[in-house]
Amino acid sequence: MIYGLWVAVALAYWPSAVALNGFWTDTVNNAYTHGYLVLLVSMWLVVRDRRRVFAAPLKPEPRALAAIGILSLAWVYFYGAAIQDPQLLLLPLLLFAAIIAALGWPVARTLLFPVGFLYFAMPAWTDINFLLQWLSIKVNGILVWVTGIPAYLTGKYIHLPGGTLEIAFGCSGLHFFVVGLALAALYGELAGDSLRRRLFWLGLMGLFALIGNWVRIFVIVIAAYETNMKTYLVTVSHYAFGWAVFVAFFFLFLGLAGSLAHRWDRRRPVEGHTAPLQSPAAPSRDIVGVSLSHALTAFAALVVLPGLVYGRNLVWPVAGQGLRIDWPAAPAGWSGPERVSYSLWTPQYFNATAQSLRRYDTPRGRSVEVFAVAYRSQTQQGKLLGYWNSLLGDKAGLKPLGARIVRTATGRWRQLTVRDATGTRSIIWSRDAIGARHFVDARLSQLWYGIAAFTTRPVSSLTALRAICRPDCAAARARLNVAAAELVPTVRAEIGR
Repeated sequence: MIYGLWVAVALAYWPSAVALNGFWTDTVNNAYTHGYLVLLVSMWLVVRDRRRVFAAPLKPEPRALAAIGILSLAWVYFYGAAIQDPQLLLLPLLLFAAIIAALGWPVARTLLFPVGFLYFAMPAWTDINFLLQWLSIKVNGILVWVTGIPAYLTGKYIHLPGGTLEIAFGCSGLHFFVVGLALAALYGELAGDSLRRRLFWLGLMGLFALIGNWVRIFVIVIAAYETNMKTYLVTVSHYAFGWAVFVAFFFLFLGLAGSLAHRWDRRRPVEGHTAPLQSPAAPSRDIVGVSLSHALTAFAALVVLPGLVYGRNLVWPVAGQGLRIDWPAAPAGWSGPERVSYSLWTPQYFNATAQSLRRYDTPRGRSVEVFAVAYRSQTQQGKLLGYWNSLLGDKAGLKPLGARIVRTATGRWRQLTVRDATGTRSIIWSRDAIGARHFVDARLSQLWYGIAAFTTRPVSSLTALRAICRPDCAAARARLNVAAAELVPTVRAEIGR
């Protein structure tokens, strides 16, 4: 029955299950390829604790159905808003609430660790990656300085006589850190340690995982210096080497933890031996029937809200609906809109339903570039606040100088001042739109989209205006005011057959 609820959560919230599978099988980034192992260990822990589960009184809790409903509603909201991490973090909570509803709190309490262990496979750990990368850069900068290696650091780059090494985002040691924490947590569970001791194991192994990653990077620096960048660790791969270092530090953790536990246990008084729990007699048919009915009720509570969303998507699909961007005519004395064949400004928005860049020219030959992008339906694969999207583009060479919010006759806009490789400045105004509502904060627009998606299927769009500071930035802002009032395109849906 417990495994049945496990499968029910995976099926009822299949978009999140599919997303987890993507993270767990991503052999390019490798940050969460331990996910399926964590899942198997979690399920094995249920089997290991079966005597405690069978010995716990069976007390289904109908009030937990309300918790399932609240968690399910939250999942539907984040799914509609295309915000993935909270969706995934809700899955273990949904499973735990379903166990309480079907079997009761005494049974769920024995499964608290197996269910909680799943969080070591969740991709939300990526949020601390910047901190781990920063620590790796700072520590290796100190090591280079202390050892006197002829190298110097600029940002995340280590410059050696034979070449340059980058402590990239993937060199933060996040994978080693999360796996180390998972192993430390499992160690404390198998040993039956107290909460205080388990927290100590987590801190100790987390520190060892970080030190191991710093050692890995510094060894690569030394090898690169000694071989003039010809070492295998630079020319081919250093991933396997990182795991070898991690295993060495993990065995160090095991030895130290065993020694500390032995020393601490000798100071404690000897406790009486507790007889192991015996397997209870087979449950009666009435108990099986009652628990099965509660399990079916929990299953129904799990599937009702996501089922309504999936049904609405089938009845009211938007996948075949396109979007059209209508460009306004140029105001008196201006010319355009013209297609932009070349520009330093190349915004990138992945999997957009429609996007386009146009240019309008003033009577004096000064231009304003107008960019529009729209999504018929936002998903994790395509949305305004996508991770890989860039308003500036990654090939333009435009460097941001400052950002603020400006108020105009047409409402508020995000203002970004940028500079190109020649030192020329330009100003970019942008804002999002969810249906007819405008936002200057992209995060708020994404959150509002989740609310609006409950009842409607709003079109999501972004409009951006760019003017070069010629003859100065005041003149550029004046052109942008005209563009904001008269040159903003409209987006409309094209409904196919």
